Amino acid sequence: MNRLIILLFIATLGLSSCSNNQESKIIGVWERTQMDKLPGEYPKIYWEFTGDNDIIRYQITELEQELMSVGRWGLNKKNRLSISKFDVGFNGEWEIVYFKNDVLRMVLKVYNDQNQPAGQVLVEFVRVTDF
Repeated sequence: MNRLIILLFIATLGLSSCSNNQESKIIGVWERTQMDKLPGEYPKIYWEFTGDNDIIRYQITELEQELMSVGRWGLNKKNRLSISKFDVGFNGEWEIVYFKNDVLRMVLKVYNDQNQPAGQVLVEFVRVTDF
């Protein structure tokens, strides 16, 4: 019985550290990729995930940097990215569909007033290392 309790304790610690590890990998500045934009074209849109669980969205044009919105983020037990207090159309539980080699791709399911599926928002980012 004691072995089972110790095993469960170790497994719980392992799962919680994986979540924290995943969270630490998201922290940083990410540039949103756009299919219709050529390299070097403006505006460039960035999402910054801070260690304090703030999320900041801003864009850079050829002339200036403009703050677009600020919110909160965190990973839940299902390892999904929860965004709140952000901007209309971006709040909710995002499913991380790809996260590897400085590429982050996530999907937010959208529902209508009757709580029926109405589509999804897909965003893709590349990590910015020289910001």
